[in-house]
Amino acid sequence: MEGFFLARDIVVIGVSDFPDNLGRLIVRNLMDFGFRGSIHLVGPKGGTCMGHRIRGSVSEIRDPLDLAVVLVPASVVPDVLAECGKKGIRRIIVESAGFRELGEEKIGLELKVKEILRRYRIRMIGPNCLGVVNRGTGLAVSFFPLARDVPLGGISVVSQSGGVGVMAINFLEAENLGLNKFASIGNELDVKESDLLEYLGNDSETGLIYCYLEGISDGRRLMNGAFENRKPIIFHKSNNGEAGSSIARSHSASLSGDDRVVDAALKQCGIIRVKEPGEAIELLKAFSLPAPKGDRLAIIARSGGHAVIAADAAEEYGFRLPPYPDGFFDLLKAKSKANVIRFQNPLDLGDVYDIPLYRTLIEKTMEREDVDGVVLLHSYQGSLDVEESHRLLKSLTELITRYEKPLAVSIFTTKGELDLIRPGLSFPIFNDAREAIRSLARVRDWARHRPVAFSVERPGGADPSGAGAELASSPRGVLPPHKLGAVLEAYGIECIPWERAGTEEEAAAAAERLGYPVVLKTAEPEVIHKSDAGGVCLNIRDHVEFKAAYDRIRRLGPSMLVQKMSAPGLEWLIGGRRDDHFGPVVVAGLGGIYVEIFNEVGIRVGPVGREEAARLVDDCRGARLLAGARGRPPLDRRSLEDVIVRVSWLLSDFPEIRELDLNPVNVSETGCRVLDWRASIGGTTG
Repeated sequence: MEGFFLARDIVVIGVSDFPDNLGRLIVRNLMDFGFRGSIHLVGPKGGTCMGHRIRGSVSEIRDPLDLAVVLVPASVVPDVLAECGKKGIRRIIVESAGFRELGEEKIGLELKVKEILRRYRIRMIGPNCLGVVNRGTGLAVSFFPLARDVPLGGISVVSQSGGVGVMAINFLEAENLGLNKFASIGNELDVKESDLLEYLGNDSETGLIYCYLEGISDGRRLMNGAFENRKPIIFHKSNNGEAGSSIARSHSASLSGDDRVVDAALKQCGIIRVKEPGEAIELLKAFSLPAPKGDRLAIIARSGGHAVIAADAAEEYGFRLPPYPDGFFDLLKAKSKANVIRFQNPLDLGDVYDIPLYRTLIEKTMEREDVDGVVLLHSYQGSLDVEESHRLLKSLTELITRYEKPLAVSIFTTKGELDLIRPGLSFPIFNDAREAIRSLARVRDWARHRPVAFSVERPGGADPSGAGAELASSPRGVLPPHKLGAVLEAYGIECIPWERAGTEEEAAAAAERLGYPVVLKTAEPEVIHKSDAGGVCLNIRDHVEFKAAYDRIRRLGPSMLVQKMSAPGLEWLIGGRRDDHFGPVVVAGLGGIYVEIFNEVGIRVGPVGREEAARLVDDCRGARLLAGARGRPPLDRRSLEDVIVRVSWLLSDFPEIRELDLNPVNVSETGCRVLDWRASIGGTTG
């Protein structure tokens, strides 16, 4: 990826000197951003553009070239790429539209492009994109006018949409946040978002990444990159819709629809997902400050109302407001005009009109060891305190740097004053107290979260060869219950004692061996929700009750399971499915009747170890019930976590398992047993 951003010799292909030629705008951006390398132009009509000669073809350029930027009709892109390949250019950006975004009939054109890339070992960004920017070198090859006054900084942007990417650059300029690198990736025919995120994750000039995507090309690779590079990534994923509507009918599949998987996967690897651009900018501002190391916050305001709003927000987002020490406010009391305000945290300075004193108060607050961050809510209006406020605000950068603590500032004044003061500040200005505190809380929580990479240690007792033999001998589609039961037991997942029966005599004998009370249920694969179909009879106490139950269930088919009746416990659901982008996904939550009531599960991409399984359980409200409630003894949480780990490995080892549903799983004081199980294998959803 370095070749795209550090190119020194660039050729722009598709340039003419006609006023409506878009290639001219690429040249204009390179000049406006101060590109210090060499610029070559190619266009069929020749001539000149902005003082540069336009050559008829790439082959006419004698100098070696690092990067080609192509903006020609889509139909001729393959020919242009081949010419670039022969010239030895190995990095190309195709900004031309007219490919897959117009329909599947353009697949043939894209296949031609891919073949040329393979033949000449070319890496390509695009097509249908706005190219890249490196603010540090002046490289800016978009055909769309860009905000050239955006300052140089540590934020890099990757956007599938050119329009959203340009909007992000405009936001950075408006908020005086610094841009480092930008990439618009369009159709991602070759270079994917993960290529760029991995590069930026290792880029010493990039400290913070904002990414906008409408689709994820390789979710697992995205997660691995985030595990390896602990830089903040603000991730806006749109195009969420009804992508999961074609998933099968099992609970674990329907509860882990595509967008819920995206949410869980990003959280698991430490990427912060946002739902709208404004939320992203809010976080980019907060991450440009040092992260708070704890929950202790000091609030300094010039208005009592703003102080109250901030105090409410601090409590809502889990911050504490430590009291100031005795004697701290002696100087303030001497400066108070009417002595009508009680000085405390939050600190209301509305009765103190000595602006230089504010600087002293802020510094003394930031140097305190029991304060992890400061929120300053400063207001001034008209001609009052203007110059003093300017000096105060410009002096705050030094405090942020010296104490390495966040100082989140909101300024309440006129629009003209804000426009005047903002460009001269090296820290962000928040719109209000709630935005500042909410953003600091998300930065704090991100810094605390330590992502755990995918487990590499299969749990003891798991037997992939035994499970594989059972799956290999099974038909595609819904897995027969006796086959799945054997697979689960091969992975050390304990099921309630059970036997398979095909006749009444076999079922009766199994009930005697297991010992009453027993459960009788249909084992016909096509019966999905057994209870709803009348295919389950519980707590059968003797042969007479068994005979009646058998006659009722027999109408669904001859295949049955006889199980030992379970002792009371807490019912959970554990299961998962194969996701096209992230691979094995494991889900867990309260099971039985609570599945429909709460519609709530924890989700992780597997395989997971014990630590991540514990986090998954904590995501569910049912976790509190495991600890015991109202005098009840605690349940065996560790055995529940162990089953989650084993299920995640089973799904990882056997991608042919499309869905797995263990519901209910009975958690007792002394263990965890699966009471009912269902799975589908192969390409069908069952």
